Amino acid sequence: MSVITSRLPADRRLPRAIARLGFLNGLLGAALIGAGVGAYFAVAGTGTTSVPPRTATVQRGVVLSTTSATGTLQAATALNVGFMAAGTITSVAVKPGEHVKRGQVLGRVDDTSARQSLEQAQASLATAQAQYEATLTGETAVQRKQDALSITQAKQTLANAKATKRQDAAQSAASVLQAQNALRTDQGQEKVDLYQQTQDRATYADVGAANAAIASDKTQLANDQAKQQTDTQQQLNLQHQQTVDKQNLSLAQSDLQQAQAAKDTAAAASDQDQVDDFNSDVNNDQNQLDALSKTLQADSYAISQDNTKLSDDQAALTAIQNDTKAIRADEAKIAADRQALDTAQMNAKAAAARDAQTVAGDQLSVRNARAAVAVKQAPPTAAALAAARASIVNAQVALAAAQKTLDETVLRAPIAATVASVGGAVGTAESGGGNSVLTASSSSSGSGSTGGSGGSSSSFVTLTGINGMELVAGFAETDTAKLRVGQAATVTVDALPTTELAAHIVAIDGTATSSSGVVTYNVTFALDRSEPGLKSGMTANVDVIVGEADNVLHVPTAAVSGSGSNASVTVLRNGKQVRVPVVAGLAGDSSTAILSGLTNGETIVLPSVTITSTGTGSTQTGAGGGGFGGRFGGGGGGGRFVVPGG
Repeated sequence: MSVITSRLPADRRLPRAIARLGFLNGLLGAALIGAGVGAYFAVAGTGTTSVPPRTATVQRGVVLSTTSATGTLQAATALNVGFMAAGTITSVAVKPGEHVKRGQVLGRVDDTSARQSLEQAQASLATAQAQYEATLTGETAVQRKQDALSITQAKQTLANAKATKRQDAAQSAASVLQAQNALRTDQGQEKVDLYQQTQDRATYADVGAANAAIASDKTQLANDQAKQQTDTQQQLNLQHQQTVDKQNLSLAQSDLQQAQAAKDTAAAASDQDQVDDFNSDVNNDQNQLDALSKTLQADSYAISQDNTKLSDDQAALTAIQNDTKAIRADEAKIAADRQALDTAQMNAKAAAARDAQTVAGDQLSVRNARAAVAVKQAPPTAAALAAARASIVNAQVALAAAQKTLDETVLRAPIAATVASVGGAVGTAESGGGNSVLTASSSSSGSGSTGGSGGSSSSFVTLTGINGMELVAGFAETDTAKLRVGQAATVTVDALPTTELAAHIVAIDGTATSSSGVVTYNVTFALDRSEPGLKSGMTANVDVIVGEADNVLHVPTAAVSGSGSNASVTVLRNGKQVRVPVVAGLAGDSSTAILSGLTNGETIVLPSVTITSTGTGSTQTGAGGGGFGGRFGGGGGGGRFVVPGG
């Protein structure tokens, strides 16, 4: 139940009070506007006069949205009679057109469940009575043996709890010691790994330095390998050149032999020079090859040294990386060990507390068992007898309620009347709900009515000849969407201005009524009570609460621009007006709920009204009213009023 509905009296005076408050807000707004106009004429200056802004405070409370309409009272003509509870109809005792007397059976529903409940209530009463007799007579010999056994069992349970406590304490101590030993072992291993890391970093301080050295080693190795390749190619070239020179030497020697055989002195001398030259070239080639062989040996040695250094640096890098991994693994183990130690210690404390609680509980059970036996074996006290008698009374009350439920499976006529229609048949399900008034207007709505009493099809039997009052009022289509059958309302009659009557919705027409382009839907309200002086045809007003937000921050609706998450208000902070985005909720008659963006007690600025004089050209801005929309409380911002000058 909401804050408002929980405080509503039977006649539901709140909506009327809200209307009066809304009207008062409107009057206050009009008074403020009038004050602004009066200030203009009082000042009557040619410049612009600054007026402090009108403000309000963010408050926490209830936001209500109501709708109202005017309609005409009319008399009810019939009564829908139905079973109080749901069930399957087993008997229909009347037919349409039959006249029934008060108390006459109209029908029955399946009473199997009700009879079972009655039998259970009777058994409970018998049990309560037997318990009362047992309280009077006291325990038997068998019960005394059972009492002694219960004490023995409680003692054994206590002994078991103490043994479990000792066992848990030993296991907890062993678990804590094991966790401490594991922590010390892993901390020692971490020290060893840290020392090894110090040793491994003697050559290179870190991984970056080792990687830099490896990169340098690879560069030097590549350079030396390139030089070796160049020298090897040069060796191949010299070997080829030597081969060519030897071939030329052989040819020159052959030419020399031929010239000597021909005794061609001049040719022999020339050939001898060529032989000498080629022989010199061959010797020179051999000298260069010898020198280059030594160079290649040096190249091979340099490459071997490069590979050795690269291997050493890579080993140093691997050692540093392994050290880092080992230390991280050590740290992870130490963290796990500490967690395990904390868990072991926590489990030890929990086990000790649990065992202590168990032992204390078992000790209490022993005392309770002894006390219970003492109570059972003691003579009955007045309180025990009174409690036993109270159990009988409660069982009797339950039995009466079960009997009432069983009686309600039989539906009887509440008054003498004529059966207009029968809506149930044997074997069909009855939804229950009791009786409801059926009026001429709601009956005529036919299938268009959504009310529970809109026709005989929703009741078991419809009886004619029932007197009562109802109100039919037309609501706008936007307001009709907010109404529902059963919704509470407050009715005021123009002929009785000081009387407010509680009512509720019984039907909502499904078809619209259009007049001068305005679409309305007729809604039927049943008055919960009658009042002397009410007559059919009287004009009445009805107010219905269609929206309610309890315990929310709210501000005057005029201060809010936009709606939902796109809303905003102006907040006065440190003397300055700041536009603040907010999330607006329900827009009530005079205030709007603020779901987020503001805090309780903040000062917000309301819209101002600008008054412009067309004769003098002067402008005055003052505090604007809250507008006249939404029942005088939820109107828009201030407007611009033009005052003729002259």
